[in-house]
Amino acid sequence: MKIELLNIDSIDKISSQMVSVGVDAKAIDIMDKKAMSLIFKIYGCKFYHANLLKQEALSIGMDTAIERNTITAKTEYTDCLVFGDIKRLLILSGKLKRQPFKFLRDLGKNLEKYINNLLDQHSIFKYKNKAVDLGNNFLVMGILNVTPDSFSDGGRYNSFDKAVKRCEEMIEEGVNIIDIGGESTRPGSDPVELQEELRRVVPVVEEIKKRFNVDVSVDTYKSAVAKEAIECGADIINDISGLNFDSNMLDVLSENSCGIIAVHIKGTPKNMQKNPVYEHIIPEINEYFETIINKTDAAGIERERLVLDPGIGFGKTFEDNYTILNNIKSFKIWGRPILIGLSRKSFIGYTLNKEKPEDRLFGTIGANVTALIRGANILRVHDVKENSEALKLAKSIIDETKQK
Repeated sequence: MKIELLNIDSIDKISSQMVSVGVDAKAIDIMDKKAMSLIFKIYGCKFYHANLLKQEALSIGMDTAIERNTITAKTEYTDCLVFGDIKRLLILSGKLKRQPFKFLRDLGKNLEKYINNLLDQHSIFKYKNKAVDLGNNFLVMGILNVTPDSFSDGGRYNSFDKAVKRCEEMIEEGVNIIDIGGESTRPGSDPVELQEELRRVVPVVEEIKKRFNVDVSVDTYKSAVAKEAIECGADIINDISGLNFDSNMLDVLSENSCGIIAVHIKGTPKNMQKNPVYEHIIPEINEYFETIINKTDAAGIERERLVLDPGIGFGKTFEDNYTILNNIKSFKIWGRPILIGLSRKSFIGYTLNKEKPEDRLFGTIGANVTALIRGANILRVHDVKENSEALKLAKSIIDETKQK
């Protein structure tokens, strides 16, 4: 007897397995969602909400794990684990939407929305005249800091000629996007004056777009820098503030068709690493992302232009970074591509006892491969060639086929 435990984490893979055993196409549509299970954790449910949730789950062959004294009301609030196959979870969400309690109705709506986003096999990133499907793909973003004081490569490319030369090297190494930054946002850094950031960034963007066929992102939270960079040809704006530091940024972005990367940050670069504390880091980051999505929706910005970045090292402890990287899939509930920027960062040095950023290449590669496996779509790196090769091999293993 031959038995195989299958490693399946998507509806596409489930469908492929059903095709392999000759299942009828109509039957696949009926069965595929039964074969994939999810677990949701709901925090702070009142005891009567939790009891009703468990009752409704049991009525359709699911279950909900709650604190044992909830049934007798000795426990006023409890966290809940809701688990089951996707088909039953969607049925449960429909039942919850008909409940008289707003909390349960909202829970039903959110479960339905999150599940449908997770099921969407296409995650389109639109910018300018491009539409890139990142549902089952990844991009490598190369870092080009035109600054004298960035934590890892400050001063290496802060002249015009050096910056353009480094861009040419990254293109040869297979980069997909070049991310140009004119202000260091390392922990403890001070802001750069607007005119100085413009002086550093704009000529480089202009020259790169003139000389090379490559997509350019600009790492800035200043609307004036974003505006001039876009006018010079920048394709994407990468805002480490999550569109929060400059009230005019949304206006600039809504008037253009560039891509948008919105990063989660707690505090500012000056103070973000001074004892950052979270009660539940993953749902707190997701609440932040929901605020960003609501803001861009209200500004009339197409959601497909948006990429989300949970902000490794931006107001996070080293342990927080581990948690984020291990739970990237939890951010997929918004149906948007996820960018991870961890290249040479201090948590790698802490983990591997590597004090100098330039000694963290192997740690960076290992963490990026993990991030890809966990669901990252864009990897932001200093060392393009080395990371690209490792990620390409990892993707071949994930897909069980050689990448083009």
